[in-house]
Amino acid sequence: MATGPRYTVPMRRRREARTDYHQRLRLLKSGKPRLVARKSNRHVRAQLVTTGPAGDRTVAAATSADLADYGWEAPTGNLPAAYLTGLLAGLRALEAGVEEAVLDIGLNSPTPGSKVFGVQEGAIDAGLDVPHNDDVLADWSRTRGEHIADYADQRDEDLYSGDFDATNLPEHFDELRETLLDGEIEL
Repeated sequence: MATGPRYTVPMRRRREARTDYHQRLRLLKSGKPRLVARKSNRHVRAQLVTTGPAGDRTVAAATSADLADYGWEAPTGNLPAAYLTGLLAGLRALEAGVEEAVLDIGLNSPTPGSKVFGVQEGAIDAGLDVPHNDDVLADWSRTRGEHIADYADQRDEDLYSGDFDATNLPEHFDELRETLLDGEIEL
């Protein structure tokens, strides 16, 4: 580690590799709310965050665990769940009066077809105006989970523990997507 009178210790969140301040500054200068997409192995989170003098404020949020309230029975850490989480967050944002946002993927790698871009696609389909390039979005068959259903069909034993049959994932995805888009349920 460098020492001396001219050495400046980096900010704590930068030292912990939790925040890229150059990217954050670019997003804040846009003046638009941020669609913050974060993923873990089990869940996906989407938040619409505005910045003000008092700090960041979350306007609307959704997690993949919230999908269970609307009838989602499949696991919550996959691409179909990420899309539906973005769709739910986008619908909640529109209800709160937010119509546009910029995607904030944090320290995630911008891999085309990844879960963070699935969140973005869901928010766009909800009606949120998010600048994007269609090349980073996954194929619709992959977003629906057809690749998971095909893999589950090839296996001898069940892919997931519990009662859910993974071969029915695309149909289950379509049902929940229509339920959310029809607006028959309370967000």
